[in-house]
Amino acid sequence: MEKHHASCRAEGRAGVIWALLLSAAVPQAAAVPALRPSPPLDYARLVDEAIDGGRIIQAEAMLTQWRAQPQPQDLQPIEIATARMALEKRRDEEAAARFAALGQSGVKNCRVDEGQGIALLRLGRSREALEPLRRAVAACADRWRAWNALGVAYDQAQSWALSAAAYERAFQLTDKPAQILNNYGLSLLGQGKADKAAAIFDKAREQAPDDARIVANGDAAYVMSGQDIRRRPADTADEWGRRLSNAGQVAMRMGDLPRAQAYLSRAVTEADGFVPDAAAALAAMGGPGK
Repeated sequence: MEKHHASCRAEGRAGVIWALLLSAAVPQAAAVPALRPSPPLDYARLVDEAIDGGRIIQAEAMLTQWRAQPQPQDLQPIEIATARMALEKRRDEEAAARFAALGQSGVKNCRVDEGQGIALLRLGRSREALEPLRRAVAACADRWRAWNALGVAYDQAQSWALSAAAYERAFQLTDKPAQILNNYGLSLLGQGKADKAAAIFDKAREQAPDDARIVANGDAAYVMSGQDIRRRPADTADEWGRRLSNAGQVAMRMGDLPRAQAYLSRAVTEADGFVPDAAAALAAMGGPGK
């Protein structure tokens, strides 16, 4: 009996040891950490970055979401973003009014000053634009749009050295300088430096070959410097006709009537369709239309 009990006790101990070994061999489930709430989205930064990057649809969607669940401290940043969106959508009167109201309420923000200056420039109020743009670059020296706009405002005041310095600073701050080059080219045209302007517009066209405004400005610089415009491989017959028509009208404004007539005549004959501006200009000069 004692042997039997001893054997049972031994078997019992062996069972306990075996169970312990089995439990040690099975990995224990890791403790699940408590879930932390996600930090709130930084809408002010995200909307600003989207607007600065030209992602207007994305910026508008985020602004709509932001307005739907604002925090008390968000009210002023939302107003700034709303004003900036109005500016991006070319609602310049509304943008100017919104930026002015923000400034009058005591807001100190370089984006507000930049936006107000750009809106005023677009509305033809370049003298009023100077002061907010100066404040913008003083507070945020890395804002290439503010420097670019300041260059335009200085051009309107014929402060050529100041405008050149502003464009140079803007050029250093962006990897997409086509707009700056276009404005600098116009500045050079305003100074009567058509040769230099033509070279600048060539560089702008390398950056933005499909920008019709830059192409037209470059053509004007070529005509004003006595050079002939050249057809691009991408130009359709009708696009080339419109370019010839514009070149002819530049020559007319310069008083170079023989060149004007030559360009306008080519416009009506080399285009596939009707070029009404060229035809009207030729008729006024007594030349043939199409």
